[in-house]
Amino acid sequence: MPSCENKFIVAIHTVDVYFEKCLFADLSHLHRQQDLEVDTGGWNIHDITVVSDTRLLVTVCGMEKVMLVDSQTGGTVAQLTLQAGPFRVCMWDNNTAVVSLDRQKVQFINIKGDSLQLGPSFSVNGNVRGVGRSGDRLIVSYVSPPWLEVLATDGRVMHTFSIKAAGRDVFQSPEYIATSTDGMVYVSDAGNSTITQLDMNLRVTRTYSDPILLRPHGIISVSADQVLVCIYDNNRILLLCPSTSVITSILEQQDGIKDPWALTFSPSQRKLYAVPWDGSGRIQVFQQQ
Repeated sequence: MPSCENKFIVAIHTVDVYFEKCLFADLSHLHRQQDLEVDTGGWNIHDITVVSDTRLLVTVCGMEKVMLVDSQTGGTVAQLTLQAGPFRVCMWDNNTAVVSLDRQKVQFINIKGDSLQLGPSFSVNGNVRGVGRSGDRLIVSYVSPPWLEVLATDGRVMHTFSIKAAGRDVFQSPEYIATSTDGMVYVSDAGNSTITQLDMNLRVTRTYSDPILLRPHGIISVSADQVLVCIYDNNRILLLCPSTSVITSILEQQDGIKDPWALTFSPSQRKLYAVPWDGSGRIQVFQQQ
């Protein structure tokens, strides 16, 4: 395996559905491309995910919409108004996304070509934020108070992690979730300035803490041992290698990254997309050379 200092393994996938074949990608050669300008009416983009080589899906909580965006131009291909403001998004399969909503709901979104349609939804028992998929289960996080749940697709609770059960303040603000190919769950916590690793039974296996890991927000897993995370306060994208606990800064302000809040990666296009929290509707694009 290559050093985590400048490389990571990117699992070949379509819209976050991973396959066994992997390739090595050198992250020491990420170059800023032209930003995508998405018409969000001045509202922040909360989250982003890759749908295909030419399409991105973004959540705009202030507009109460999800938007299908052209990944080459930033133009809006389709948009869908929801029951409440959407926070986080992950792909369930090639044609379905899952979105966490304000007002304690989880909503499935059907993606049919260049159209978006409402799928099933269900209510949850708290202020849901993070959402991730592993196998046939959803993992969701809550704030105020903070806890985690593993859910079936109809909303049935399979496992629960609570501070009360843990007997310690593992989480303060678990806003974003990533799931890896080996079934691990990663939760970024801006309140504690930590990343916590759990198994699918929501047992804590490791907590990562470092001065560079200041108030982490958006987080994605690109393989079983490579996790990328946004550091808004310090204008950085960090690479965490869970097996070694090594954390490396791969993009900084001098590289063009600014106010990163959420991110996604397209392995087929070798592009990293980062969303700044600045009310602009911009998506910053970085190309591997």
